[in-house]
Amino acid sequence: MPVEVTPQPVDLDQRALQVFLKAIELAGGPRGLLERKRLTWLPSLMEAAYAVVLEAEHHRSVDEIARFLGLSTAATRNLLRASTEAVRERLEQEEPSERNVHIAGGLARLAYEALQREAARAG
Repeated sequence: MPVEVTPQPVDLDQRALQVFLKAIELAGGPRGLLERKRLTWLPSLMEAAYAVVLEAEHHRSVDEIARFLGLSTAATRNLLRASTEAVRERLEQEEPSERNVHIAGGLARLAYEALQREAARAG
C-alpha cells in the first residue's frame, strides 16, 4: 500500500531566516556588507524577509503584514513592491547610490526567488 507524503509547512521564522541569509549572500556576504558599509541594511532586510514570506507563503494581506511587523501599510506596500532590477543595479555599484531605492524589499524578493529556483532544481 503506497504511503502518501504531504508537504509540511515551513516554520515562518525558519523560512524568514533562510530568505534573510540568502539576501546577505546575494549582497556579497557578511564581509561584502561590512566592506561596503551596508550593515545598516540588516534590520530592514529582516523585516523584508518576513514580509515576503508572509505574502508569498502565508497569503497575508498588506495590512496583516504591516500589523505583524509594526510598520505602516504604506511602508509595507513599498517594501513588497520594491524593484528587484533596481536592487541588482545598486548591488553592482561600488559606491552607495543616492537614488531612493527600497533595497531591503527588493533584495528579500530576489533572495526568495533564488531559494524557489534552488528548491525547484533540487526537487
